Amino acid sequence: MTTAVKAVYEDGVLKPKVPLQLEEHSEVEVLVLKPLARDADDPTGWKAIDGLIGAARGESSDASERHDDVLYGDPHE
Repeated sequence: MTTAVKAVYEDGVLKPKVPLQLEEHSEVEVLVLKPLARDADDPTGWKAIDGLIGAARGESSDASERHDDVLYGDPHE
């Protein structure tokens, strides 16, 4: 089972913001995602998004179906 849960790190312990349906002493795996740093010149992120527009120009019309090949290269080439 995979569940995304927001938590706060306090006093060296991750504390979930909502109760978890786990048995006591259950072992879990935690993936920690660092919050994105906000750019002082671009607090909303729209400038960064504008920079991505057109990045895939020149790709074939089926690029969305072949997104892994577009991003990482076609393994058949």
